[in-house]
Parts: sequence; C-alpha cells; structure tokens
Amino acid sequence: MLIIAWEVTAACNLHCEYCRASATEEPDKDELSTEEALHFIDEVAPLSPMIILSGGEPLLRPDIFRLAEYASGKGIRVALATNGTLLSDPIVEKIAGSSIRRVSISLDGIDPDTHDASRGRGTYERTLMGIETLRDEVPFQINMTITRKNFHQVEAMMDLAEDLGAVALHLFFLVPTGRGREEELITPGEEEELLHRVASESERRTMEIKVTCAPQYARIAGGGSKKMGSSCLAGTGFVFISRRGDVCPCGYLPVVVGNVREKSFIDIWENSPVLKELRARDLKGKCGECSYRRVCGGCRARAYAYTGDYLESDPLCSFGEE
Repeated sequence: MLIIAWEVTAACNLHCEYCRASATEEPDKDELSTEEALHFIDEVAPLSPMIILSGGEPLLRPDIFRLAEYASGKGIRVALATNGTLLSDPIVEKIAGSSIRRVSISLDGIDPDTHDASRGRGTYERTLMGIETLRDEVPFQINMTITRKNFHQVEAMMDLAEDLGAVALHLFFLVPTGRGREEELITPGEEEELLHRVASESERRTMEIKVTCAPQYARIAGGGSKKMGSSCLAGTGFVFISRRGDVCPCGYLPVVVGNVREKSFIDIWENSPVLKELRARDLKGKCGECSYRRVCGGCRARAYAYTGDYLESDPLCSFGEE
C-alpha cells in the first residue's frame, strides 16, 4: 500500500527543537486551499493509498475533518499525526466521527524532563491528558523520535506505551533536516546496539513495534512479522506532500520531484526521474556494495542530509566496520 504523508499546514501550537517542518504559529499563506486539497484527494483515490494528515499540527487546519471525511468516503484509509496537546473531548468526538482509523501521538520521553526539553514546558502532561481523552475512543500509536537525549529510554517507552493502551510504538531515528541538528544524532555504534535491543524486545511484546529511518533494522530483524523491519520506503512505498503541494520522496528528504498544482500526482509518482532512481537502488559507496542493499538500502534522507546525494551511503550505519 502506498503511504502518503500530507503536511496539511505549517501552523503548530508548539515549537519543537528538531521539527522537520520548521513549523510556525501561523499557517503558511500559500497552503493548499480546501478546493485544491479535495482535488488532490480525488487524484490519489484510484491508488487506494493510506493518507497521514500531518503538519505542523493538523488539528489547527480549520477544514481538517472535512478533508478526513472526504478521503474516507473515497475509500482511503486516513490517519492523523498530532502532538496530542489539543485532544479535548469535542476534538476526539470529531476524530471518531470523521472515520480516521488511527491517531499517532508524539511522545519523546518517559518523563517531563526528557519530553519537555525538546517540545516545551508542560507538553508532557498535556500530551498524556490528550492520550487519556483519546483512549478507548480511537486506536492510537506513540511516535518517539530517537535522539541522544532519549535513546536509553526505549524499553521504558515500550512499557509506558503499553500501559497507556497504545496499539503500536513507532521509533523514528532523527534525520538532521528542518530544525533537526547533527549533534542530536546517536552514533552508528549506538544505533546498531539499540536496534538489536528493539528486535529482542519486539519478540516478547504484543504491541506493534516499528522502526522508521533506520532501515538497518530489516537486516537485524530478519524479516520477522512482529518486528516490522523494512528497507527505506522513500519514493517506493512512501511519499510526502508539502503544505504547498510539493512532492518529495519523504518528509526528511527535501528533494522536490513535482507539485500537484502543476501536474497530476499519478504522473509525478510514475514518471519522476528521482523516484525512479530511488527505486532502482543503484547506490554508491558501501551501501552500493552491501549484500543487504535490497533488504536495507540505508536511509536515503540521512545520506542526502550529510552529502547532498540521496544515493550515497547512510552515515549512521556501522555494518561491516571493524
């Protein structure tokens, strides 16, 4: 299934220090209008994708539930990615009524000190309050961005996510784009060790555990059904649409391959030279020589962030090094 992450707005009530979108308090003046957004949904409906409504904070877009309901009516599976701080009873009722299938909530630490350090004072408690409001109403998952500040808390986050009633925990390994900084990254050795720990933990957990932006996990997990390991999906099974209609292979790989205001999405998806290169996997450096090139392929966004070339090696991979 094609997954489309759609940045519906730049507006956000938080100012997270490693925000991919470099979100702001106000919407971007050039965001897709309601009419343009509905037309985009019509265009992608024949592909039967899953659309993740993201931002910014998507709940700040006034027509967000109209878009969700319209997409659901077209047979599209719709998810919502939120920071969780705006989840009141009326909002949760609207989410449930709009046929949104799952809500992902960002939680980057097991305590206020860790989470609030990157997302702002008081956000941990407000996020937990939002989760409690959502609980038992709409299935939700926890999204945790892995940085130097919190990578030691992963197992404890699994415990917390299970206690909160989450159906899944998705671990996002930081890519230094937007407001993300290289100094927040864990080392290649730390990533390798952490991925082995995650693989071991996933064997004994009933909750879905998925790793994103660390395709090396596919090599470590060995294709186990519970471990949710896969190669880099950028431009293959995943694509990103910006608030202005720009199409990129993923939200962390800011290479614009077209704009839905100028060309049909299906034309861009099927004919973009960049997307064709990513699918061909004719990679450079040690990623190109690696026996796991097809299974893993390295993170194309991280390669681009470090080298300016999305076909270069993933600098966070230590496989094959002494």
